[in-house]
Amino acid sequence: MNYLLIENDKCVGVCDYEPNVGNDNIQVITYSGNIPQERLIYVDGKVADMNNYTFINGKYVKKTKAIENLLNTNDEAKHYLNDTDWLVIRHRDQLALGQTTSLTNEQYLDLLTKRQAARERVVEYGE
Repeated sequence: MNYLLIENDKCVGVCDYEPNVGNDNIQVITYSGNIPQERLIYVDGKVADMNNYTFINGKYVKKTKAIENLLNTNDEAKHYLNDTDWLVIRHRDQLALGQTTSLTNEQYLDLLTKRQAARERVVEYGE
């Protein structure tokens, strides 16, 4: 028999004796199952391995293929936006300084269109 110490839905300790936690903000769960080596969480009243969950918008969500695809799409879109920021900044700086731009107007508009498409692919996680 083990006792799991849960704080904010995360296991912060495991004891083989019943702990006295007093008035702390720690919940004690009696658990007789196998305890994963690490990455233990407490979700929906159950002990779970964190490897099977992802943390989205302040809570743990069970990993599924759809969730993984969504996270990958978001990561790719955000990386594209981060990786192309410098092109937009350079183009605007060159225009402001009255210099010849490295991108043609057509290339710049194409870049802006692709960046907008990337923004639209990013899903903001709601409750």
